[in-house]
Amino acid sequence: MSEPITQAQDHDRRIGRLEAIAEQLNYRLDTLERSVAELSRRIDALNSRMYWLLGIQVATLISMGSLLFSILSKLPG
Repeated sequence: MSEPITQAQDHDRRIGRLEAIAEQLNYRLDTLERSVAELSRRIDALNSRMYWLLGIQVATLISMGSLLFSILSKLPG
């Protein structure tokens, strides 16, 4: 007669362990989700900086090309 009670207690203990594992997984997934969101924000910031840098480089190249062209056009010959 005491065996069904023991089995019920064993099931309760196992269910309790599963619930604890599920809570821990939920916490880990939340942490991972926040980390991915932060990484995405950092990548977006780096992309905008990259476009600025690329724009500055293209503008410098155009201005140096224009300067070179104006110098070469003024040379005799």
